[in-house]
Amino acid sequence: MKRDILNEDDYDEVCRVIGDAVIVLAECGHETKRAEITSLLKRTRLQRAHSERDEQRMLEHAIRLVKPDAS
Repeated sequence: MKRDILNEDDYDEVCRVIGDAVIVLAECGHETKRAEITSLLKRTRLQRAHSERDEQRMLEHAIRLVKPDAS
């Protein structure tokens, strides 16, 4: 996903969400590779399926931004 898809405020929020995920993983002794971050964000999105639409949208953008390449 390219950064230019998001406005500056949304991009900042997506970066905050990703940073929070990295901190949670590190504090729990997990690796902070893209695949691990993506997995945590996907689990969080599922757990918060009934949250506000903006929160869901930020999680979806964060997942797209960090998901590992399929190559």
